[in-house]
Amino acid sequence: MNHHHQCPKKIPSKHLSDFCAFLADESKKIFFTLVELFYPSHCDGCGEAIFEKSRLCADCSKTLTLLSKNTCPICSYHLNSSNEIDTYCENCADRQLNFIAGVSTFSYQGLVRKFISQFKYRGDQSLIKVLGELLSVTLQDERLAGIHFQAIVPVPLHRNRERERGFNQARLLANKAGALLGCHVQDLLFRREPTVNQVHSDRSERIKNLKGAFKLKKNIPLSGNYLLIDDVLTTGATLDECAEVLRRAGADGVWAATVARS
Repeated sequence: MNHHHQCPKKIPSKHLSDFCAFLADESKKIFFTLVELFYPSHCDGCGEAIFEKSRLCADCSKTLTLLSKNTCPICSYHLNSSNEIDTYCENCADRQLNFIAGVSTFSYQGLVRKFISQFKYRGDQSLIKVLGELLSVTLQDERLAGIHFQAIVPVPLHRNRERERGFNQARLLANKAGALLGCHVQDLLFRREPTVNQVHSDRSERIKNLKGAFKLKKNIPLSGNYLLIDDVLTTGATLDECAEVLRRAGADGVWAATVARS
């Protein structure tokens, strides 16, 4: 009696490689889950351990102040009247701004103010993650919906200031915006003169101090739409000057987005 020994069927190499890839992927997920369990992230606001992707715990998130819905559609300034017909804006009604909309979501106070101050003036670049999260909320604003941007343009620092600080906060935020929108970042502008610190300047001084402060890096013609990125929008003077340079070079439209509005 003949006994025929049957060889086991050979698994196709493609199936084998797919299975190995699946195992590797599952092992990676388990590894990172264990890392998060034993070495959790900490909230940037209060330092408590958090087991979420966000950089803020639920309690700290609740303390963030959103801008009122009753804001100027052009510069996000709070409007005194809730009447939709009465849209007079104290900040921009007396001038023709060069950007179509300066968009912000958060008020420059509390944790938002603390994060931006530590990021800019103490050089804590780890806060770019939480600031990127906040900026991502601004980028979902309906005023930016459906617009194809040719490039994202960070507001430049003067080279001396950037050398002192070691980085340009607007450039790091622009990188975050670029990743979120799938759009490349271009350093199209430079700051001609080191402007005085604007923190204590009033509205008219800010506008006057920034006249002609920016210039195009290369004298090349532009076309399409551009998105300016900065950390805080106050009077809109900085963004307006940058937008004017881009518009003069041929940009069809300029929008701006910031983490906060003061």
